[in-house]
Amino acid sequence: MRIFIPAMGRVNTKNRDGSEVRFSEIARRWLAWGHALVVMLPKRQIGVFESQNVLGMDYRVFPEPFESEADSLGNVLKTYLWRLLRCLFVSYPKGMEAIYAPSDFLVDLLPALLAKLKNPAARLTVCVFLIAPNPFRGYENVFRPRWRVPTIRGVLYWSTQMLAVGLTRLFGGRMLVLNSLDRDTLLARGVDPKAVTVVTMGVDVSEFETVDVLPETPRYDGIFLGRLHPQKGLLDLVKIWRLVCDAKPGARLGIIGGGSDAWFTRLQNEIEKAGLTANVDLIGFKQGAEKIRLLKNAGCFCMPSHYESFGQVAVEAMACGLPVVSYNLKIYDEIFPGGMVRLPQGDVQGFAAEVLRLMDEPSRRAHLVAEAALVSARFDWEAIARGELELVEK
Repeated sequence: MRIFIPAMGRVNTKNRDGSEVRFSEIARRWLAWGHALVVMLPKRQIGVFESQNVLGMDYRVFPEPFESEADSLGNVLKTYLWRLLRCLFVSYPKGMEAIYAPSDFLVDLLPALLAKLKNPAARLTVCVFLIAPNPFRGYENVFRPRWRVPTIRGVLYWSTQMLAVGLTRLFGGRMLVLNSLDRDTLLARGVDPKAVTVVTMGVDVSEFETVDVLPETPRYDGIFLGRLHPQKGLLDLVKIWRLVCDAKPGARLGIIGGGSDAWFTRLQNEIEKAGLTANVDLIGFKQGAEKIRLLKNAGCFCMPSHYESFGQVAVEAMACGLPVVSYNLKIYDEIFPGGMVRLPQGDVQGFAAEVLRLMDEPSRRAHLVAEAALVSARFDWEAIARGELELVEK
């Protein structure tokens, strides 16, 4: 099968989000099974796929004059507007049997729709893997009844997603979401139930099993993995670790992930203000074996996210033998039946107490680790890729 894929949404190539990891894992398997993937992308994105061992795609490189990878609103808007304008004047391939947009960002969706016009018989699939929060509530208040002054980013994300959903409906596309709550949200907006399918993230357990901790791998009592982004609850994490260190002054926390320079600086300042410079390491972006070793050598996984659509990093942590401490987000009910201790959102004292309990009670930790192994085994990339291929073929 020939599948056209616009991969236009990445500006900062020094980070990965869950949806990008997901597409790479699925694409690698589709290629191995003999399917042809025709990918339209900016040149900078090729290295992202190659770093995740996704080889053999037919690249249609998208020209652009910008090189900055800054996550500032101005740079992102400038880059996206150029891509949206330029995609109106490129040549789209014919003979495509399916069109797969890995995100609902307009820079992915518009090329997908233009390719659909060129290939009217091709089936259209659009991934809607994060429902934009109401801009008057923001990421931190999705699961609690509080309000905030909207940000420009929040308003743009919410409004463009509403447009993207409407356009996908107009073109008869299938939408993929990561949990039933997101599916219900789309149905409430008038989307046909037959056009929305719940899929999952995954993990390659066999790959994780082959990676061993090295003598030089740092040891952390707690570890975080993810984008440096407001939805991840990182400012709460600093408060949590201050409380942990009040009880155990030598406790160490590792924070794996990249993000905007502004957020990195803000997080660094909060760590310094809390007096945690010697206790918290900002490790930066890691992937592959290096990331797995850091996870395997940690005591527990700290996940104070205010909003998630799935929680891919929690699955990876569980596959590495880590218990997870998190806030009690509604979506976890259907995804994580075990291996995770959940606290009310914003309960930093309770969160810290659970981390300390895992440090002091080996039997409790062992019980959660056993549960985590069972949970992570449910999410196999091979089965997910096959199921998604069937959806794309329908």
